[in-house]
Amino acid sequence: MNENIFLLIFNARRNYLIVIFILVLVNIGLYIFYTTYLEPGLTGLQAEWSEKRLLAASGNLVDTTSVYRRGTADLSAFYGRVPRKKEFAAFIGDLFETANNNSLKVGTISYKPEIIKGEKLLAYSIGFNVAGKYAAIKSFISDIERLRQIAVIDNISLNGKADEEYVEMKVQMTAYFKGEGQ
Repeated sequence: MNENIFLLIFNARRNYLIVIFILVLVNIGLYIFYTTYLEPGLTGLQAEWSEKRLLAASGNLVDTTSVYRRGTADLSAFYGRVPRKKEFAAFIGDLFETANNNSLKVGTISYKPEIIKGEKLLAYSIGFNVAGKYAAIKSFISDIERLRQIAVIDNISLNGKADEEYVEMKVQMTAYFKGEGQ
C-alpha cells in the first residue's frame, strides 16, 4: 500500500521530482568542482598574497636596483617626449588649429617662459581666451589633453549666460620644452 501511494505521488509530481533530482546532481557537481579545483587554487593565491603583504610591510618588496633602473627608463622616456624650445611656435599653431577645428574663436595669447633649474627644462606659462558653443569648448579641452606635447591645464574660467549656449573660456596652461643645448 505504501508503494502505491509513493507511485501515485511520483506520477502526479514527476516533473517537480525530476527538477529536484537534477538540482541535487548539479549541487553535487559544483561541490566536487569547488573542492578539487577552486579551493586548492584559492589557497595558493591566499598564501602568495600573504607573502607579498609581509614583504611589503618589511619594505623588501622590490630591490632598489630594479626601482632605479625602471625610474631611469621612465625619465628617459619622459625627456624623449619633451619637445625642443624651437617647437614652441608649432605648439601655439597646434592650439590655434585645435580651436579652429572645434569652431572656436581664439583671442590673444600671452606666454611667459620660466627656466626650471636642475631639470634643464623651460616651462611656458600660456594664457588665452576662446569663445564658442559649450560642446565645442568641451571638445577643445579634450583635444588639448591629447596633444603630443607635455602640457598641463592649470586654470579654466568660463563665462556665459544660462539661456545661451555661447561660452567664453579663459585658459591658463603650462607647456614644457627642452632648454637650449638639450
